[in-house]
Amino acid sequence: MYQSNSPAAERFRKTLIATAKGSKGARDMSREQAKAALSFLLSAEAHPAQVGAFLTAMRFKGARVEEMKGFLDAMEESATLISPRVERLLNCNGPYDGRKKALHLSLAAALLTVAAGVPVVMHSNSGLPPKNGVTTAAVLEAMGIPAYQEPLQVALNIEEKGFGHLHASRYLHGVERLKPIRQTLFYRSFLHACEVMLNPATAGYSIIGAAHKSFLQRFATAAGERGQQRVMAVQGLDGCDELPMQPVAVADYHQGELSEYTLDPADYGLASQEHQPCADPQTTARLILSMFQGESSPALNPVIYNSGVRLALCGKVERIADGIELARQTLTSGKAAETVRKLQGC
Repeated sequence: MYQSNSPAAERFRKTLIATAKGSKGARDMSREQAKAALSFLLSAEAHPAQVGAFLTAMRFKGARVEEMKGFLDAMEESATLISPRVERLLNCNGPYDGRKKALHLSLAAALLTVAAGVPVVMHSNSGLPPKNGVTTAAVLEAMGIPAYQEPLQVALNIEEKGFGHLHASRYLHGVERLKPIRQTLFYRSFLHACEVMLNPATAGYSIIGAAHKSFLQRFATAAGERGQQRVMAVQGLDGCDELPMQPVAVADYHQGELSEYTLDPADYGLASQEHQPCADPQTTARLILSMFQGESSPALNPVIYNSGVRLALCGKVERIADGIELARQTLTSGKAAETVRKLQGC
């Protein structure tokens, strides 16, 4: 019979009772309370039933900004973080459970951004519900680029090659202990939301995705107020950090100020287009590699557009239009293909 009478367990019991009163009766937590609650669940002291109960209670209540910040504090405190010695590091991230509907081009946009002179860190997982889709790690492996390296090596990669990928199994130790429970519950929880807001390489800039417009302001604020210069939250494809070739809602946290607006590729001379359907990692990898080798593809403009937004976001260029032009020139020059070869170790 499970029984724990520690002070941490008693505090968690009180928090769970207050949280599990339904959408109308539940009380919001402070940042400190949220951190303490998740820290307890990440410890060996927590029972799986307590984890499931809290995830379910939060699914009905909904996480507020201060709670998200506290959850992020706990997640990163139980992780191995890195601090690469580079300027203008950009943190790009989509959902850890991957992509199911739209072709995974976030990685291609990130690599083109690296080739244009901006260091990028990405992070992902494998085998998470509810989508259990195509992840950044899977596409990297299909391209012949290591995706499961230790954090110290990832930091060196960013410093020496401009790009690094952190896999949750190698760095996100506390949350990974909850993975079997999450796979059993199957539904999306606040952990899914917080994973996209993580900043494991202490980057100054982030672009993160959200599935619903109502989340954008909370995501940008929660991530930005934890110390970043600029965080752009976008209503991206499959809830990812990838902008579609259509108008899309954005919440932009920049130096302490939050603004909301619409990004439209038509404003930069790029025609609207439907996104290609999701493909398996091997097919996706072949498409990216052939595009970087100069072959024509419907994915060309989406990758250039997304890279251009990233280049402007972190201040490499002043305007998105300039970023798009730089991305186009970088792709034409062959630098993107050279970047891939370098990451492959060729």
